[in-house]
Amino acid sequence: MAGVSVATVSQTFSAKRPVSARTRAKVRAAAARAGYRPSHVAVSMVTGRTRTIGMVVPDIANPFFSELVRGAEAAAMAAGYMTIVCSSELDAALEDRCVEVLSDKRVDALLYLPGTTRRHSRLADPALQQTPLIVIDEELDDLPPDATVVTSDNEAGGVLAAGHVADLGHRDIGVVAGPAGLPTAEARLRGFVRALGERGIEIPPERILRASYYTREAGLLAGRAMLGRHPDITAVYCANDLIALGQITAAAERGIAVGRDLSVAGFDDIFVSQLVTPALTTVRQPIARLGREAAQLAVEAIEGRRDAPQRIVLPVELVIRDSTTPARSRRARAGSTRP
Repeated sequence: MAGVSVATVSQTFSAKRPVSARTRAKVRAAAARAGYRPSHVAVSMVTGRTRTIGMVVPDIANPFFSELVRGAEAAAMAAGYMTIVCSSELDAALEDRCVEVLSDKRVDALLYLPGTTRRHSRLADPALQQTPLIVIDEELDDLPPDATVVTSDNEAGGVLAAGHVADLGHRDIGVVAGPAGLPTAEARLRGFVRALGERGIEIPPERILRASYYTREAGLLAGRAMLGRHPDITAVYCANDLIALGQITAAAERGIAVGRDLSVAGFDDIFVSQLVTPALTTVRQPIARLGREAAQLAVEAIEGRRDAPQRIVLPVELVIRDSTTPARSRRARAGSTRP
């Protein structure tokens, strides 16, 4: 149809050899008339590559993960790779199933964001031995030795939050930590408690509660418990922004004005944090950059430009908004209006 050889058609679509603009236009016009597309399945049988990158995220409804996926997809697409995303919905069995399916699809690399604390033995599957593995966010203890990790400086974020709360004069402080056993949750808690201790501020163990998940619903339950058991606290540090939003709702249920009677700080800086009233003080992670860095590392590994595993830790920063204010005296708080 195009009046050229089979080899020229192949070179037009593969771009492995130069083809003149005129010839390329003729071939593509003929392909459009015929409804022809190259068979990537056939190509992958020859090259051993599918030009796809698999990605497992814990909860696609969480704005943190959706923004991270966007960053990864953009970087992968710029390099000529498509991304297949699976959401494990914080379910360990579904997490394993996602890994199996992506392995069966013969993805060229796997970007993995753990959402559960159990052993992730599926990552050691022999079928994945030749597949580059990039673990994002959670730096697990049981990773395969050749896995690359891209995460944020979670402990430093806890230190930043602690310094801010202490500088505002808060001493009666509560913590809603993340799920026990997740490295991010432990690091954020460790940095916060250590930094306060260095300032002579101790947090009693009973004022450290755990949210079962990094979700608003889990934050609401923990927030209700925190305010019910410790009505005198003046500030609460939360392990992520969704938990903090649950804490703000719990405070509103009791007629406690966040930003006046109670200071609340989160972690992540998802876009919703700027939209709530009061806007949330939080530790900002470079969310999209986490995704971009991971995808770029995956492409480099696929194409043989990187062999050794890496550990990349991205910096964080404190974003101060209206949800944190100087500590009020108990007498002043007692005089505030509460239904």
